[in-house]
Amino acid sequence: MALQQGQRRQEDIDLVEDIREHWRQPKFLLSRFQTWVTLQPVAVEALVATLAGSGQGALLGGVMGSISKMDPNSTNQLLNQPNSNPDMVKQMQAFQSGGPWVQARNFAVLTGVGAGLTVAIKRIRGKEDVYSTMASAFGSGVAFSLVSGMTAGNKLQGAFTTGTLFALFQGAFYQLGKKFKSGNTTEELPEYARATHLLATLGFQKYQKNLKTGQLNDSTLMLWNDSALREVKIPPGPRLLIMHHLERYRHVLKPGMPLPQPPPLPPQHMQGQAAVQRK
Repeated sequence: MALQQGQRRQEDIDLVEDIREHWRQPKFLLSRFQTWVTLQPVAVEALVATLAGSGQGALLGGVMGSISKMDPNSTNQLLNQPNSNPDMVKQMQAFQSGGPWVQARNFAVLTGVGAGLTVAIKRIRGKEDVYSTMASAFGSGVAFSLVSGMTAGNKLQGAFTTGTLFALFQGAFYQLGKKFKSGNTTEELPEYARATHLLATLGFQKYQKNLKTGQLNDSTLMLWNDSALREVKIPPGPRLLIMHHLERYRHVLKPGMPLPQPPPLPPQHMQGQAAVQRK
């Protein structure tokens, strides 16, 4: 009886492990696929990003089209308002016209072109900043205007205007997002990971930019001294604490070395321990 119960428990454990393995496998495959994509030429990575962005945009457009179809009078109510902007009303009509399938197509083009351009520009320029963000937004705005027909008259002029508006809005949002980030933190770079972690441990995050100015990265961490820290304009107080921290953990940072001895106790604690030992 006990043997049968043990076998059942083992079978239950094996079943749970199989379920966990099946759950891990899609994430593992996705990670492998993403790694493979980043190693491909820029055209392949941009194509994959475009397809993924188009799928997300199509789903979003279908949902928005279904919602707007439930309330078709919302645009008419906006049009009947005395202070309504005719251009804004036309854009609203373009967003809500055609039903779910048309909106799915429009948003698929919008997000797909934006995602593809973002990846391509980032790979070509080697970085992502406000200019690359505005460029991808301009391209997606132009494509969306041409596909949706949201501008009347000269299509090319309307597409250029729409792309410019998209670029300006996206650039403003990008700059606003940077404002909300901590002004003292710098962009995390692999070669400064341990150095910035050391400063964060001591509460000196505001001096991370100083390290980059003097190129005091992880490879030079064991060579830091007072003159090097003074050269990058770190004040005397933080310099002393940084050097004290490095001296305490210098052996830890060297592979294979033993742990350093803890610092000596204050005199009052030493006297207390001596009194306890006498008793």
